[in-house]
Amino acid sequence: MLAELKIAAIGMAGSASGRFQGILPLALLAVLVVIVVYTVWIVLRRRGAVARAPWGWWAWLVYLGTLASVTVLGVTSFVAMIRFGALGGWWLFIHMFGAGAFTVLLPVLALTWCQANRFECPAPPAGDEGQTPASRFPCLAKALFWVILAAGLVVTGTMLLSMLPLFGTHGLELLLDVHRYAGLAVVAAMVLHLYAALLPKFGLS
Repeated sequence: MLAELKIAAIGMAGSASGRFQGILPLALLAVLVVIVVYTVWIVLRRRGAVARAPWGWWAWLVYLGTLASVTVLGVTSFVAMIRFGALGGWWLFIHMFGAGAFTVLLPVLALTWCQANRFECPAPPAGDEGQTPASRFPCLAKALFWVILAAGLVVTGTMLLSMLPLFGTHGLELLLDVHRYAGLAVVAAMVLHLYAALLPKFGLS
């Protein structure tokens, strides 16, 4: 019975619903529009560059690892569904490697970056010449970081739950739908976070 449920889950994971296939290109286009609009807004209101705390080597390593795993997941799933209408074969095989890496890296990312992405009220300047030190990340990047964590928990949770003999056909289909949209949210948020996190490097924060 357990083996049959796993086979059914894998089979359904390779089939994308028509509605999701229609939403996917629109979501990717929306990400591009957000980047263009936000860039224009930043350039028009451009002020002096804000010095921000540098990233340590460990923060870079964890971020690049997470970015690589999300890239593998996004490319394998989105390209396969757009081209073939299903995630299977070698696409699914590579996708599972990315999923394993993402499952390991997500809690490491949370522990490494959560402190730097807290929303805190800055302390008032001390005297006329006092200045409040700038946070490592702009507010947009902070918000996107928490979106990545929340959606990432949903992605990993639905994947792990679908491996347990607890759900029937309808339950597995529901988990698959939630997994798809949460995965789309992770990819979109990761792209936007990379964009927002790199803005200060170009003096545009």
